Amino acid sequence: MVLFRKRNDNQIQLKYIEMRIATLILALCLILSGCGNHNSPGDQTVLSPDSLSEFHNRAQLLFDEAREQQQGENYSAAISAYQQLISLEPTDNDMKPVVALMDDGFLQLVYCYIFAGQRKDGADYFNRIYKEKKLWFVRNHPRSVEICTAYSLYEATRLEEAIALVDRALSREEEGRKNEQLYVDNGIASVIYNQAGEIRKAISCGERSLEIIKTLEDQSKIVFVLGNLIYQYQQVGEFEKALAVYDALLASGEGEKNPYGLCAAETNIVHLYDEWGLEEEVTVHLDKAREAAERSGVPDAFLRVDNLSVYYTLQSEEYDKARVLLDSMQVRMPDRSQNSFYHEFYDNYACILAVGETKGKDLQAVIRARELIGQLKDKPLNNLSVLTYRLLGDVLAEEGERELAIDAYLACTDYIQKNQLVNQQRLVYYALGRLYAETKRPDESSRYLLMAHQAGLVFTERRNAGLMSQFRVRYETREKEQDNRLLRSELQLQKRTTQYYVLIGIVSFLLGTAFLLWLILRHRALRLRHESNLRQMLAEWQNMNRKNEELRLQIEKADAQHTMQEVINSLSPRLLTNEEEQEFRRQFCLLYPSFLSGLRKVCPTVTRSEELLAMLVRLHLSSDEIAFALGNNRASVNTSRFRFRKKLGLEKEVSLEDYIDSL
Repeated sequence: MVLFRKRNDNQIQLKYIEMRIATLILALCLILSGCGNHNSPGDQTVLSPDSLSEFHNRAQLLFDEAREQQQGENYSAAISAYQQLISLEPTDNDMKPVVALMDDGFLQLVYCYIFAGQRKDGADYFNRIYKEKKLWFVRNHPRSVEICTAYSLYEATRLEEAIALVDRALSREEEGRKNEQLYVDNGIASVIYNQAGEIRKAISCGERSLEIIKTLEDQSKIVFVLGNLIYQYQQVGEFEKALAVYDALLASGEGEKNPYGLCAAETNIVHLYDEWGLEEEVTVHLDKAREAAERSGVPDAFLRVDNLSVYYTLQSEEYDKARVLLDSMQVRMPDRSQNSFYHEFYDNYACILAVGETKGKDLQAVIRARELIGQLKDKPLNNLSVLTYRLLGDVLAEEGERELAIDAYLACTDYIQKNQLVNQQRLVYYALGRLYAETKRPDESSRYLLMAHQAGLVFTERRNAGLMSQFRVRYETREKEQDNRLLRSELQLQKRTTQYYVLIGIVSFLLGTAFLLWLILRHRALRLRHESNLRQMLAEWQNMNRKNEELRLQIEKADAQHTMQEVINSLSPRLLTNEEEQEFRRQFCLLYPSFLSGLRKVCPTVTRSEELLAMLVRLHLSSDEIAFALGNNRASVNTSRFRFRKKLGLEKEVSLEDYIDSL
């Protein structure tokens, strides 16, 4: 099955545009950005200066030449000049200006390889000179060389080698490195650890990087650090910290100056709201991320948004939309020879799409899914890949491939347990418990269902703490703003007469009272409008189903011929469409914003159909009215009510309506 179109001239043009994203995000577009310069490992020229001044001048000339070629996108010439720079052999170890040039040259050389689309060549070059240790700078400044080499290996997807070098580099003394250099060290380390699934190490490096950047005059890149911390805190369930970091990023104003960094932060906050099941917030922040990507013009920013969007479309089984997004990803990705992380996600999503679209009937798609699961044993996981493989398990379970689904879930369990990903724990453990129950393995089922319950309790506690923190921060912010306004007003009022002071006070009181009354009336009007919209929506569904039922009965009485059966069937009560249900949910949440969260708290395993039933009961609809709204019969509604009561653990004397109203 051909899912995606081949590269064309437009794709080639986009690849050229990607290479033109010059040094705007050069200095540590570390958060999975696509920075780099390439270099061809040609012959290196060793220069021997006659004096310090001559040596320094020669080094400065080489650096300036390299930067000029780099900014002009002549990466081959830039690489050659940088290679000559880092190959210099100083006669005096105390040449700080020259050493600083060589240190910066190492990092810029990494960027050149990346921008030139030669990540593999760059990794091979840096790894070779590091192991050979022939260059003076490699021998005398191993920490800097190891950090740069690790970053180059990471970009070439040689993750295990990159981790080993980062660990070694950070274990060394800081060697009198300046704050700008230490920021680079910790920023690169945070990115690599994050990709490797070492989230706690990534957070530690990110927090250190944040401390350092606050001491620097140029804080433009703080958006990358904060954006990455949002994702990392959220992954370990520290929602309160994640929200605080997001608020700090917005307050800094740097996000508007750096749209690529803002895009990364917005995609990360999407994960947080997804954890809480806030679909509207997920959509809002995905839109903000795409808007920031458009302002940045960076292909990697679009890949971030598309990658995340594909996940949500596949999760909701919007396969046509998923195919379009995958096509968009393919256009913006570099050649496969360059080992981009996005190629892996693209292939995984394509596999999931094939299984879902064919309902598991495509043998090749199932075989590919089995191969994909087997690959988990050969490569380290990260948080995004966990989402991918959990989604694969969901699709396989839906299509009846229970054993394969179990294998997919089990491949993630060690990782989510190690990093205490409580949301993934409750979802994966519950899925495993259900599948083990379906395959007649009660011991395993009980164990995973209990673990899912425990993870759900921790998750709910952390989520509530995060939400309370968010509300508290916003309240305190408003309080501080109000205090500042009052202080300024007080200083002004001291210069005026008592009469004017009283007048201002009276006017302020009257305006405040009027505003308060306006808010109360506006809130009441909005509530009435939302309630009216809900009732009108339900009435339309009920009337439509009632008319269809009446017509069906009339036709049955008028003509019992087989030829009328199709007409009768077409007039059967109509079930809600996904669009209608989503609109109903939106209107209901505006009217009762805390209802669903309260329901999910008391019943973590509640299904979407049970949520819908609960919402209709909350609106005080009778069983007949609910049946007509849903397109079911009264018996089916009564059965659903009975099962829902059982899941909630209600006693016979407790009314379902009263219990629902109390939530």
